[in-house]
Amino acid sequence: MNRVFILAYAQVDIKNCTIKIKDGGSNVLTVKIGEGNLTYTEKKPRTYLKDRGKLDSVRNADEEPVDVKLDFRWDFLKSDAADPSGAVVTVEDALKQINGAAAWVTTDSDPCNPYCVDLEITNNPPCASVKNEVITLGEFRHEQLDHDLRAGTVSVTGKCNITRATVTRTAVSTNT
Repeated sequence: MNRVFILAYAQVDIKNCTIKIKDGGSNVLTVKIGEGNLTYTEKKPRTYLKDRGKLDSVRNADEEPVDVKLDFRWDFLKSDAADPSGAVVTVEDALKQINGAAAWVTTDSDPCNPYCVDLEITNNPPCASVKNEVITLGEFRHEQLDHDLRAGTVSVTGKCNITRATVTRTAVSTNT
């Protein structure tokens, strides 16, 4: 009997990824991470109902937002934003809508809600037989920024106003 195993999940090396921070217009900040990690947590709360003390049925509970944590030291920044002053837009500028990103617009369809951006993580694995993967975390709002000056790192935590990430796989990587 021949068995074929397909790798469903593989460890992602953040060094093979680019992260794009996108606003609701045409502004994009591309970040190449040197060292770090990005984690996100999707939750699906359930309510378990009992009948006379015994488990009986299950219902979906209230939706929960996706939690995101990004720890990084970047290799480079490339901004597609047109900042008239010529200033480099940083990750913090894009997340806070300040300095070179002051004119960025929210990705939330309701302009009365707090400012948010979309995070797009593209994994370009060096193995030619593995498909590229794009993970989109929409409507991300940072809630905490931790800075470590000695290590030169930043840690960002926040939430997305979505219940799950969008994951797409594209053509097989041509990297060698």
